[in-house]
Amino acid sequence: MRAKAIAMAPEKTNIPDDEMSDIVEQELNDLFLESLTPISFCMASLFTFFTALHLLMLPMPMKMEMVTLSTIGAGICGLVGWQNYHGKIDAADAYPLGFVLIGIGLIITAAHMWLTNELDQSTNFAMIFMAVGLFFLSRWRLAFAFAFTFAVWMYIAFQISDVEDELFHFAILNIQAMVVGGLAQHLRLSTHERLISLRNESAHREKTLSEALFKARLYAAAEKANKAKSEFLANMSHELRTPLNAIIGFSEMMAREMFGPQENKKYAEYTNIILETAQHLLSLVNDILDLSRIQMSDKTLLTEMVDLGKICENSLSIVRERAQRGNVSLSFHPPENPPVIETDPRRVKQILINLLTNAVKFTPPKGHVEIVLGHTPGRGAFFKICDDGIGMSEDEVQMATSAFWQAQSGDDRAYEGTGLGLAIVSELTKLLQGSLSIESHVGKGTIVSVKLPAKISPAQEDTQVQANKVA
Repeated sequence: MRAKAIAMAPEKTNIPDDEMSDIVEQELNDLFLESLTPISFCMASLFTFFTALHLLMLPMPMKMEMVTLSTIGAGICGLVGWQNYHGKIDAADAYPLGFVLIGIGLIITAAHMWLTNELDQSTNFAMIFMAVGLFFLSRWRLAFAFAFTFAVWMYIAFQISDVEDELFHFAILNIQAMVVGGLAQHLRLSTHERLISLRNESAHREKTLSEALFKARLYAAAEKANKAKSEFLANMSHELRTPLNAIIGFSEMMAREMFGPQENKKYAEYTNIILETAQHLLSLVNDILDLSRIQMSDKTLLTEMVDLGKICENSLSIVRERAQRGNVSLSFHPPENPPVIETDPRRVKQILINLLTNAVKFTPPKGHVEIVLGHTPGRGAFFKICDDGIGMSEDEVQMATSAFWQAQSGDDRAYEGTGLGLAIVSELTKLLQGSLSIESHVGKGTIVSVKLPAKISPAQEDTQVQANKVA
């Protein structure tokens, strides 16, 4: 019945069946303990009434025996009710005391039937069967009470009567009384179990909803803070580019001595330092601006059929000068039929340049960086940037695509940068509906693989068309 009651609930919760069973059983035990007080007082009143009735109607010496039993029964029932009313009985003791109350009723009924030698007193046993069904909230305890009471009745009935028809008649009567008592318990249990299950499921749903609401608020606050950070970085990066471009332009003019030679060579040296520093700072500002734009709103894609072989060669030409300065060799051997996919060439080129720049930066002199290009199942494409540089540990690989994370973050780190290269690559790869993977071993190098689909999915294309219309 418990399982059925739970199944009838509006929604299935995540409360385990065993846990729900324990909850329901505990609740039923508490309910039975609460019902012990009114039932005890009711039985005490009935036995007191029977005491007076026996004094008036029964002959001696039967009168004194029944009065004594009824008086004792009234006293015990009243004591149990009084103790329970003042909270001195635990739930664990409720059922044993319930059997005591039923036992008192059974003893008085059996004694009355035995002493009067009247089989008609079997109707009192039928009343006990129905009363027990209304009283107990435990099926196996009810079955035990029924079996024991029926055995007592049968023993007395066969002792005081040998009329088979009457015995059969009262046996059927008691069986019917047990059916009615069992049905009464079944209905009462069904109601209680259903209410308990619904209440606990409602509490569980309320708790789940409260937790979800709390998480949603935290997520919204984090999103708001992240958006504010991105907006701040984008605005600051944009504002910094103007003076940096001016510094770079004027320092280039001074370095080339366009308005005449600089008499002191120190000025020329300082001018070159200013120019290099400003160019480096501008590249960092551009990285921050790129990441902020991607995270905020710049998610438009201008797709076309792209020959990835040409994109790789073009990207290599851009980083070749830096590789030569670091004495790092570059290589690319395109396949006979380079993959052609429908994607955004500007975004792909940005990914390749960032990966190549990273690989060159972390590869020592006389090292090697290679591009591997190929096809994937489903007419997609992949490219790998392989280097034999410093490499990363497993923990570092997990953090590599986090914004502002750097392989060497101490004050004495040998490599400059903001740690945005792989973060930008990761965001752009997601934008192109591709996947990014990194394999690396400390001291042995790194392989960064990017897989791209043959075509941007329709959902992404719809977003792209709408964005182009707005533009």
